[in-house]
Amino acid sequence: MSELVSPALFATLVPLNALKSDSQSRLAKTASIGEVAAGDLLFRVGESASKALYLLSGEVQLEDASGRPLARLVAGSPEAAHRIAHQSPRKVAARALGNARLLAVDASLLDVMLTWDQTGKFEVEELGSQPDDAGDWMTRLLQMPIFQSVPPANLQAMFLRMQPVEVEAGQVVLKQGEAGDYFYVITEGRCMVTREAPNQKPVRLAELEAGSCFGEEALISDDPRNATVTMLTGGKLTRLSKSDFRALLNEPLSRKLKFDQAQRMVAAGEAQWLDVRMPSEVQAQPLPGALNIPLFMLRMKLALLDRNRCYITCCDSGRRSSVAVFVLTQKGYNAYTLDGGLPPRL
Repeated sequence: MSELVSPALFATLVPLNALKSDSQSRLAKTASIGEVAAGDLLFRVGESASKALYLLSGEVQLEDASGRPLARLVAGSPEAAHRIAHQSPRKVAARALGNARLLAVDASLLDVMLTWDQTGKFEVEELGSQPDDAGDWMTRLLQMPIFQSVPPANLQAMFLRMQPVEVEAGQVVLKQGEAGDYFYVITEGRCMVTREAPNQKPVRLAELEAGSCFGEEALISDDPRNATVTMLTGGKLTRLSKSDFRALLNEPLSRKLKFDQAQRMVAAGEAQWLDVRMPSEVQAQPLPGALNIPLFMLRMKLALLDRNRCYITCCDSGRRSSVAVFVLTQKGYNAYTLDGGLPPRL
């Protein structure tokens, strides 16, 4: 899917043709055109509709979960001007009946653009006044999992307040022990996260690349920075102040559950406890059936988690678990936090 997409292609496609020209241009930069062969499945029943698909040539058959034909879509027809079965999760499957060409558009980005274009002239013009390279990093941010759960109005306000920052290789962005002041997103470059312990060499916790976020832990918990972040290469960051981060990002992403509700979900097999306390704390007050990954190790251990599972993060007070759910959300995991922390006696 390497073919460049021209915004002119959107003229007959709904609702792409309702977008303003600058929104169409941004969306076209992330869109792609690809070809499929006869018999290829475009998507299955139950899949997330992360891409809005349009049929440009050929024919597609819509099917139920058992493969029974439900409808046929032909390129050039009035029906083909609309997204193919775009409900999420998918209610039907789609299969190519012959060679076909498809336009794929990021569904979340399209939804945000539609919302912004209809929220008022002043706000849209404010965003549109950003330089072209700023528009590029805004588009990249919108495609990150963490921002796809934030209300469009919050995203709009966030972009107006975020500050681009250029950094050099070797530059220390965050220093362990210092107070937290900003939340950062890497738009270009790579950095290293290290943690220091008394009389020991710094431990390398993670390497972050473009699309990763950092700095949220101290802003959520009000504790000093618990790690140092150093640039491995030159690059570009965008940052958001502590007060704006809390109001625009943290609150909308804080999915909280009471203990009884969380217990019911775990008992029903709908979720898994993720205890982010230190092992010594867990030993003193264990939570039966919980997976224990201390908060400072969470980024390193993400590969141990199942993306198809729902996780309920917990700790003694709710502060560390709130950080954990933010980290999980930014990586695309389905997660809640236990409101107020674990009860004194389990």
